[in-house]
Amino acid sequence: MNKNQARKILGLDGTEDEKTVKKKYRKLMLEHHPDSNGIDDSAAAAKINTAYELIMKSFDSGEKIKSAVKRKAKAKNWNAKENKNAYCARPIFHEVEDFDGNSIGTIEIARGKYVWSKDEEFSLFLKSLYETSKELLESARLSLFFEVPDVIKQKYLADITYLLTGQFIDSSLTLKELGILDADAYKIDAMVELDINATTPKEGNTLYPAGVSNHKLYLRNKSGQIIGYLSFKDDRLYYVIIPLLEQKKAQVKMVVSANSLKSKTRKKYVDLDLWIRLIETDTSGIESTSLKIDELLKKYAKEGF
Repeated sequence: MNKNQARKILGLDGTEDEKTVKKKYRKLMLEHHPDSNGIDDSAAAAKINTAYELIMKSFDSGEKIKSAVKRKAKAKNWNAKENKNAYCARPIFHEVEDFDGNSIGTIEIARGKYVWSKDEEFSLFLKSLYETSKELLESARLSLFFEVPDVIKQKYLADITYLLTGQFIDSSLTLKELGILDADAYKIDAMVELDINATTPKEGNTLYPAGVSNHKLYLRNKSGQIIGYLSFKDDRLYYVIIPLLEQKKAQVKMVVSANSLKSKTRKKYVDLDLWIRLIETDTSGIESTSLKIDELLKKYAKEGF
């Protein structure tokens, strides 16, 4: 039994505190007690007990952490904006340190439909969405016995994590924090990862979008040659700008900057000055993204059958 299954058995959505979980548990045990209904519900009671023990363990996060950590009090609510229309709630993680400042793991301090803010480490934000994706996939196959090959499962995890990212990042807010406002657009430091046989663009050359494929924006030069794809010096921008372009909610202008050609791990990059202008639209990508997640989960549930 995993935590997601345990929450379903206890009728929880993951936002409850310890006191609420205990109340739910007592109520369920009372309902399934033979003295209450005259029926032997020992099997159901056993499942409820197992689920309760699993959920309660997640509150104390293990004996090692309890004894060694400089611990903050658990937050009932995380101080961040919420997206009420997001597909599901997600955990907020906090890195746990020992008295010498060494990291010994992470604990869940809150759960909800919280949008990312700079108060949350971005690596822990991505971990949150990855763990949420795992829970969703586990829920999709609760009654199935065939184990999905790991290579297939990882593809689903990556796709769902990416879709969830778009629901938990406020693009306009994040651009204000990570970019520089220049007139009516935000200026961003970016790069183009060049294809092996591409002609290296010169300083001052303008590059143009050639289309988005597999969450990458491919770029072309004035002659129409595709020379590579857009990359960022700040990884957070990948999860902000690419979804905006996929949803046609932004316009971009890209000019090769004065910095010289760079090589990293046998790949060549050219620095770009990128301007991005947000476009006001009457539609939201939240609903369509949720439908895509539903479709992926239904497809995953049928894998191997």
